[in-house]
Amino acid sequence: MAIEKKIRNCFVSYHHENDQKYLAKLRSVITNMRVADYSLKDDIGHLTDETIYKKVREKMRNCSVTVVLIGSRTGHRKWIDWEIWASLRGYTHPYDPLKSFKPNGLLAIYLPTSSHSVPDRLQDNIDSKYAVSMKWENLERDFESKVNYAYWNRTNNAYKIDNSRERQESNYSNFLGFRI
Repeated sequence: MAIEKKIRNCFVSYHHENDQKYLAKLRSVITNMRVADYSLKDDIGHLTDETIYKKVREKMRNCSVTVVLIGSRTGHRKWIDWEIWASLRGYTHPYDPLKSFKPNGLLAIYLPTSSHSVPDRLQDNIDSKYAVSMKWENLERDFESKVNYAYWNRTNNAYKIDNSRERQESNYSNFLGFRI
């Protein structure tokens, strides 16, 4: 008797303007895997911070792994930091246990770009060995197993989570190595 693998629900965090084509490719690849995409489907940057945060948390409530696509501007984006921050926070609802959830596992995917801007919060968790990482070139071969490993970390290594930074308050640019 074969054991059927459980579907892993993922939230994908990425720089909408620069890396949309990679998200489209990821979505086409995972159609044959035991992975479901629970990401936001549209750009909601025009909404208030509070409304965006509520929408992100609602999506994450149904997920167990957050996937971060790392391109050349990923670390500069406020909302990517907030999505990572939110995914690393568990929540115990005071009255309804169905609204409670554990922190998500983290999977970092390095895109085939000329440079990579890794969000500081994500780098903290790569350094602590909580976040799992992989190269885009290995997507079809490794994605499902890396998602499962990130899920395993969520269950067995939650003590390695480093979510100690303040949330990034704005997008920024680098000029000669300085944040502006």
